Amino acid sequence: MPTVTAQGKTIQCEAGANLRQVLLAHGVELYNGQAKVINCRSLGTCGTCAVAIEGEVSATNW
Repeated sequence: MPTVTAQGKTIQCEAGANLRQVLLAHGVELYNGQAKVINCRSLGTCGTCAVAIEGEVSATNW
């Protein structure tokens, strides 16, 4: 089971889960400053919610 660490929280999630949805469900703020206003709303075009990943992951997708 994958483990996600963000903003001091450690979250376990199902393999294949949508990272954005997992973070939001656990109260992790995805954006800061002006990115709250100018983000792409999960279209993958702005990069304001970029993350660093360690380990094996699936290919990116929508």
